[in-house]
Amino acid sequence: MDKASFESTHEFFDLWLKTYEATYGRVIEIPPMGPSREKTEKVIRGFSTSVSLYAKWMESLINFQNVFIEAMRRMRENMASRIEGEPSARSYEDFYEVWIETYSETFKEFLKSGHFASDMGTFMSQLMDFQKNNREVLEENYLKPSGLPTRTEIDEINKEVYLLKKTVRELKSRMKELSGGR
Repeated sequence: MDKASFESTHEFFDLWLKTYEATYGRVIEIPPMGPSREKTEKVIRGFSTSVSLYAKWMESLINFQNVFIEAMRRMRENMASRIEGEPSARSYEDFYEVWIETYSETFKEFLKSGHFASDMGTFMSQLMDFQKNNREVLEENYLKPSGLPTRTEIDEINKEVYLLKKTVRELKSRMKELSGGR
């Protein structure tokens, strides 16, 4: 693979993002009206969140593709100086060792970089927003109408049970104290 294939992937992604912003991105900006305004806003926010997550994911894949291409370039340079004569079992073992070492070092450099940490932080943030929005849509459109408990309701019940258990322990302790430790 050469740098041109990486650039074409990046160009394709940029073109896709610009096309999205010029078409669906504009449609999403139209304010919802009417009785289902709130639901429509949540669906639009969910769509926007999904696209943001997808865009960040694609950007991460492009970064990994770039690292892979760099590792292949380094591998080619390392092997160019070592290739000589007919291939043998030992030369394949050497090739494998150089391959593992070169790729490991290249990816270690990338994974230790601030760019990778920043990229993963942004990706995780986008993923959390996506999951939060999906949970809200699921609760509002499926769980509540079906009469099933939502996560918020279950959390409230768990908190209430915890407080009740704590109160019972305190009351038992006080009863033991008042009865003289029996």
